[in-house]
Amino acid sequence: MAAAMDDARDIATALRGSVLQGHPVEEGPGHTFLVRKVEPARLLDAWHAAHAVMPVTGRWPVFTLPDGLYDEPDAVYLADLDRAARTLDPWSVYQRSSEVQDHQSVERYVQTFLGPEMVASAFEQLTLPTTSTALQRWTYDTLLADSKLAARAFSGSKYLVGTSRWHTWPEVHLVLLPTTSQCLAPAWVPYFGATRDNCIPALAAALRQWDQRWGAALIAAWGTMLQLTAQHRPQPGSQAWELAGQLMAVGGSLQCEQWQLAIALTRGDAWFLHDRP
Repeated sequence: MAAAMDDARDIATALRGSVLQGHPVEEGPGHTFLVRKVEPARLLDAWHAAHAVMPVTGRWPVFTLPDGLYDEPDAVYLADLDRAARTLDPWSVYQRSSEVQDHQSVERYVQTFLGPEMVASAFEQLTLPTTSTALQRWTYDTLLADSKLAARAFSGSKYLVGTSRWHTWPEVHLVLLPTTSQCLAPAWVPYFGATRDNCIPALAAALRQWDQRWGAALIAAWGTMLQLTAQHRPQPGSQAWELAGQLMAVGGSLQCEQWQLAIALTRGDAWFLHDRP
């Protein structure tokens, strides 16, 4: 991989023949370059064009809002972040709570999502009181065992994957980071879900894991939202369940059940994470 280009004219030349040809390229903070006047509706096309020439530019592309970058990270910080991305277990930092579910809570939950006819099975197969995690996993396994129930569940979960849920802003910047390693992106692009203690290194480690396992690529960071695409989908069952839990831990404001996201992830290649104050 080439060293990061440091001349706007060279970058503009590298982008010739793509949808980004002719777009203004200028220096940004922290040794970044900004490609301006990108149509928000063509976000993915523009990202793919910039990513395709990354072997030449030496720069990972990511969309942000105007003025949506941190100040310049120094070399020591980047080296520490790279080390953390390779060694830290992100799920020791990003964790989700699980609440106790009593008899009435389980009955109400199962009636809502599976129907009253499934309540007896829940009482037989779950040890009460149980936890919200165990109840959701039981719900997921029950859905996987019944194709009709699973199809009905997915029909209400389609919005959780795909680009239709991606936010479109009136003005965006395509930032070319001075690295080809997307796991270092949190050094430049802020995400609210990484503002707590040790969460920037944990987010870097999560991005690295998702890249290695699912071919996930960070496309955009909007402050409280992250948008990614994946080359591989998890298999139904433990793979999808685990990935859904990870995405919900990093995207703490996703308003869905873990089993809903697990079902959706096996049928889509675009991810949306959300964490807000």
